[in-house]
Amino acid sequence: MFSSPQLEEVSSLSLASLSFKNSNDELEEQKLDDLPSDNFTENDFNIAWKKFCDIEKDKGNKNILSLLNMNNPTINNNIISISTVNKMNYKEVKGYKSTIQTFLSKELNNYSISVDVTLSEETTKSSYLDSKDKLDLLIKDNKNIGKLITELKLRI
Repeated sequence: MFSSPQLEEVSSLSLASLSFKNSNDELEEQKLDDLPSDNFTENDFNIAWKKFCDIEKDKGNKNILSLLNMNNPTINNNIISISTVNKMNYKEVKGYKSTIQTFLSKELNNYSISVDVTLSEETTKSSYLDSKDKLDLLIKDNKNIGKLITELKLRI
């Protein structure tokens, strides 16, 4: 009976694995430094963005396309910011972030750009209004509602 040779496994906590990880990290940094980082204009970016959206449209990715078209992305110091209006949209666009970044990096020949997906400040600041808060806002807008409530002795 033949026995298969035992493969020697390296523990992920061994010194050899740490040395291997460090050498891989250094190689990754060298690879990133070797990649082009061409300058581009806002117009170049807008053309690349439109091309990306057109490709997604041709692929039939209507959901991500509509999310991307909701807000125009902004770019500042090679950081592309995409703002989303709710948590569900945020999660979807965030999951698509690497696809967007890869395409734009290739299209603009600049691998130092990064994509930042954020949740709109308006969304994060909004809060739930209970019935009392809604009524207070109505009374503030129309004093006659307050008088009506008082005269009719209404309560919430």
